[in-house]
Amino acid sequence: MSEMNPEAGPPDELHDDPVDHVVPEPAESTGHAVIDEALERLDRLDDLEITSHPEEFDAIHRVLRESLANAGRDGDIPESA
Repeated sequence: MSEMNPEAGPPDELHDDPVDHVVPEPAESTGHAVIDEALERLDRLDDLEITSHPEEFDAIHRVLRESLANAGRDGDIPESA
């Protein structure tokens, strides 16, 4: 394990490269309206304050978890099937 030199500062490459903002492509439709809405909510995270992200992730995760638990029980066959 190497010791850090506090006087050295951050490496130069941290200052030279601009941060690229990558815009993800929207998710393709799954054929399940509830899942598609959850994925759209993920796409809109950048529009929310970061303090809202944990609550939004929990809500989206809950929807996806419930959808998975009920898979095949609702009789709803996706268009992609």
